[in-house]
Amino acid sequence: MAIKIAGRRGGVASKLVEPYFQIKLGLMFVIVNLIFSAAIAGVTYWVLSDIFIAIKTYFTLTGNDASLTMGKLSTPLIFIGSIILAFIGVTFYIAVHYTHKIYGPLVSINRFVDEMVDGKPPRRLTLREGDELTELVTKLNVLADKYKV
Repeated sequence: MAIKIAGRRGGVASKLVEPYFQIKLGLMFVIVNLIFSAAIAGVTYWVLSDIFIAIKTYFTLTGNDASLTMGKLSTPLIFIGSIILAFIGVTFYIAVHYTHKIYGPLVSINRFVDEMVDGKPPRRLTLREGDELTELVTKLNVLADKYKV
């Protein structure tokens, strides 16, 4: 059922069927992840800063000892920050990739319905390999076949 669309290239640009609407659809996932990532980063920074102040006060660290201790506590912050950035990147990729699998068929279905509303015989729908909504497209193709008879 999958047909390669002529002139389509790989990469991110080929994943954006109608960029504005598709990104709008996936933007909520990205925003929620940004909010929670910022909260996790903030809480982690606050906890590690509090631990540093307690250690510095309890052991009366000054100068080089305080810098060495802060360096030890900043390593987890850098590690957690890297994980958060990777999480945001993966979330953005999944949002674009998954909305591509949904939004592409929705654009085709919308054109199919427009043809029927205009009184034109609808063309059969084709999906790319891995697209969602295959059951609906199959039923619409049966309808298109009956419409032509």
